[in-house]
Amino acid sequence: MYRVAQRRIVIPFLLPALALLGVFFLYPLGNTVVLSLNEFSRTGAYKFVGLEQYQRLLGDPDYGGALVNTFMITFIGGCMLFPPAVAIAWALNQRIRGERFFRFVVFAPVVLSVAIVALLWKFLLHPTLGLINPALADIGLGALARTWLGDPATALASVAFVTVWHGIGIWVVLLSAGFERLPKEVLEAARIDGAGEWRVFRSVMLPMMRDLFRVLIVLWFVQSMQAFAYVYIMTRGGPFMSTELVGTLSYRSAFEFGQLGYAATMGIVLVVIILSVAVILNKVLKREPLEY
Repeated sequence: MYRVAQRRIVIPFLLPALALLGVFFLYPLGNTVVLSLNEFSRTGAYKFVGLEQYQRLLGDPDYGGALVNTFMITFIGGCMLFPPAVAIAWALNQRIRGERFFRFVVFAPVVLSVAIVALLWKFLLHPTLGLINPALADIGLGALARTWLGDPATALASVAFVTVWHGIGIWVVLLSAGFERLPKEVLEAARIDGAGEWRVFRSVMLPMMRDLFRVLIVLWFVQSMQAFAYVYIMTRGGPFMSTELVGTLSYRSAFEFGQLGYAATMGIVLVVIILSVAVILNKVLKREPLEY
């Protein structure tokens, strides 16, 4: 009886969230599935084709290349993001002088819109009008100057860097919260036992934050696999499709070529891949919880 009463109390609180989930996720997802099973023309006419577009997608080299680029920007961005984010969060946790100022500097880019950040860095990375190449030349590193967004070897990494620069403040805040909740008694015991700060960080702090890292890695994967705006504004998928992602390819298929059904198919396959890899990552990274 108690559990039944408890459920009756919980259900009204869940209804608003379930309604939002249904309206903004399940309903659009269902419509997208229907779209992917039909072929649409520019006039609005459509014809049911079943799984034909999924079969076409399996043999599409453009989609394969875009999917590889999407995974690559996720991996490159993750390598650029987590080491400095952990280092900054740890440093800010040390109660250094000017902590509030540094927190502001790190978090400030987050309040800018994606469009502003993308246009700003598109200008900064311009080979002749930008500021990055002249700055490198002024400090004697002119040999490192590149056509950052015009070279297939550097374009994807440049976009990944901009993505990380814009959002690193959020990750620093989340990691700082993780450092804050570590029990001070455990850290002090390690220091009393003779462990230096590096040893405390590596052997005590990081293992206790393992669950947080697992969640953040999964969140980063889900977020970065849906990247679109940075690439669309900065490179439009070029040069030579070296920055073409599933999102930009799907957008062009829908709104430039009028292939709405095929674009929906790309989106559905991407959703399945994201969910599958996220579940696998969660299981692989999961460890026995530490009690503290």
